[in-house]
Parts: sequence; structure tokens; C-alpha cells
Amino acid sequence: MNCYNCPSYPLKPIKLEHDLPARECHRCGGLHIDLLSYRSWRDNRDHNNTNQPAPSVEPSDNGKALVCRQCSKLMLKYKISTDHDNYVDLCTTCDDAWLDGGEWQLLKHLDIQDKLTHIMTEPWQRKLQEKEFEKFQQEKLLEVFGAKDLERVREFAEWVAQHEKRTDILNYLYQKSEN
Repeated sequence: MNCYNCPSYPLKPIKLEHDLPARECHRCGGLHIDLLSYRSWRDNRDHNNTNQPAPSVEPSDNGKALVCRQCSKLMLKYKISTDHDNYVDLCTTCDDAWLDGGEWQLLKHLDIQDKLTHIMTEPWQRKLQEKEFEKFQQEKLLEVFGAKDLERVREFAEWVAQHEKRTDILNYLYQKSEN
């Protein structure tokens, strides 16, 4: 099987972790992982190895839709985290994943290497979308109010939320805004 990013380069078998076989492109560092083997590794691995150092290779993402090298079907893309523009590519037919160069190290750095199959679920992706929307909202509020006024608005909102007469306060403010 050849690389997903470098079509003329064959993938070489490697041990990604103890008891986790994978195939790697020695040109771009991309990894092909059979998810059946991955699940077996995940279920039997030593969970005490946390706090990984930052990736030694800057993770890349090809940004393109990929076609599975085994069944020729389009692979699905799943975002890894809100702080990185990296995606896991999944063939749902073959149950295989493709990680671009450095993405396995990124998963280890984020301490989610044992959550690869969770990343490819609707709840994980929804949570990322909610975080990204919240971040977008905060950026817009900062743009509208400025840092100083936004802090004052937040303090006021917190005060109102905890006040026993919050409904009366909000009604008063609404009425004042109508005038």
C-alpha cells in the first residue's frame, strides 16, 4: 500500500507503540492505522504513561479529502482539537485511520492517544464545535466592547445572575432600553 500524501512512496510496517502496529511513510511521516489493532492496543496498554513532551515534529494536515487506498471510498475527516487544525481521516468501510506527519505525537502530547476512536464520534465533534462557537462569541464580544468594558459587562452579568431579584433587574433594564 502506498502513502496517502506521497502516492509513489510505499508505507512501511512499524511498531508505533508497544503492541501497536502501523504503516508509515518515511517521506512525510504519515501513519496508516488499522483500528481493530488500535482498539486491542488501547484496551491492553499501560495507562500510566502521561504528560508527554511537546511534539518534536510540527504536526501537519494535508487539508484534502482522501480516498482510501484499500477500497477507493472517500475518507471522513474528524477534527482533533479546537487548538489545532489537524484532522484524523477515517475509512468507515475498512475501519482504518490515516494520521498526517506529527499527528500521532500531537495526540500523545494532548494525552488523547487512547481516544482516537472517540475523536471520530458525533459527541466529540459536537463538543469541539461548541467550544469553537464559544471562542468565536468571546472574540466578537471583545471586538464590540473592548477588553475593559467586556470585563465590566461580565462582572455585572455575574452579579445579576446571583442576585435574588435578577428578574426585576432584567425587567428594569429591558424597560429602560425600550425608552
